[in-house]
Amino acid sequence: MNLKPLKFGTVTIDFPVVLAPMAGYTDAAFRSICKENGAGACYTEVTSAEGIRRDSQKTFQFLEVSAQDHPIAAHIFGKSVEAMVEAAQYIEKLNRFDWIDLNCGCPVKKVVRRGAGAALMKEPEQIGEIVRAVKKAVSLPVSVKTRIGFSPSFPDHLTIAKIVEDAGADMIAVHGRLACNFHKGEADWEKLGEIKQALKIPVIGNGGVNTPEDAAEMVRVSGVDGVMIGRGAVGNPWLFDQIKNKPAEPPSIQQRRKVIETHLLRLVELTTATAAGRRCKTKFIPEQAACLHFRPHLAQYIKGLRGRRELLQHLNEMHDVKTVLTAVDNVLEQNQ
Repeated sequence: MNLKPLKFGTVTIDFPVVLAPMAGYTDAAFRSICKENGAGACYTEVTSAEGIRRDSQKTFQFLEVSAQDHPIAAHIFGKSVEAMVEAAQYIEKLNRFDWIDLNCGCPVKKVVRRGAGAALMKEPEQIGEIVRAVKKAVSLPVSVKTRIGFSPSFPDHLTIAKIVEDAGADMIAVHGRLACNFHKGEADWEKLGEIKQALKIPVIGNGGVNTPEDAAEMVRVSGVDGVMIGRGAVGNPWLFDQIKNKPAEPPSIQQRRKVIETHLLRLVELTTATAAGRRCKTKFIPEQAACLHFRPHLAQYIKGLRGRRELLQHLNEMHDVKTVLTAVDNVLEQNQ
């Protein structure tokens, strides 16, 4: 796969295979694991512009970054032009981010009900207004993450993409499925190719990449400038390095064990730090909260291994690091 360094605005992504923004997944702990395994850039979790505007401590936690994160985008969602502008200006003042990314594709119902995320695709002119206003308000590069359409009734992938470009966005990332389909069905990489052909700004393709071969095929079919990986990286952060350094070698049992432990310990550290900044107490102590948050990651880390089913049956009872890692060792020993 022949991908050149991706440049837009003041940003350069040397290896343009990047980690997608995913609510509940792409916190600083997981981002660090993916960066160490070859991801060229990262995005924050989906962050509410209204939350930033209203001084929400929980929202601000999504904007914590480390030196290892760079290049990194602050990924925000909202419907109001004013809220998105204020959030972008706040983010720029933090001096932590390389660029700002505007979500115009999240299909989650609670986001869509607010008229944000994927709902904006039904009002493409609103997308244009948001992009223009944010570009005018900040000096950081601005990109947009969207989909090929909201539903069969609103498939205007080229219309939306052109509006994004004409409004001044520096880059666009497009998921090759309709929002109404969430993550079901095949991603339409040919439509990504149509978008790439129609635009002058860089295009990153997203959707359906779970193997190095998938990444190469997306680029071959669509000609996109970069590849974005979301769910395919959960439990498999080695995918980035496998794409970069063929032939791809699967992780050894020892590598898998090391990454699981490192990820969990970093999540405990992150949860401890964020708990210290909260105004109100939470139900769980940080270690317990981290272990519970780690469950979907762990389920994917041990996917396909003997003993996985038994571990998952007791996953909700594992509230400390020692218990989790002991259970992991029991699974891994069955697969030596």
